[in-house]
Amino acid sequence: MQQYRFLKIVTQVKIKYMEELKKFIEGQRVVLNRGLVATPDNRENLESFAKANHGSMDILLMQMAIQFGYKMALEDVEETVGLQS
Repeated sequence: MQQYRFLKIVTQVKIKYMEELKKFIEGQRVVLNRGLVATPDNRENLESFAKANHGSMDILLMQMAIQFGYKMALEDVEETVGLQS
């Protein structure tokens, strides 16, 4: 009986923190989509922008790459903990 209660409590805690993690990731995605610099949807878009600008606007390209890396990291966390939307 005690073991069942313990497992129930652990499950409730896991659900609570998974919900919090999901809210955090969704919030971060919103921030990435509303920034001054667009976050590329995929690597191909980032590479095509880099190729098209021929070295000009490197600061913009750098920021896009940083944001894309952050987006990829969030997706990896979602995949690892099973929170895919």
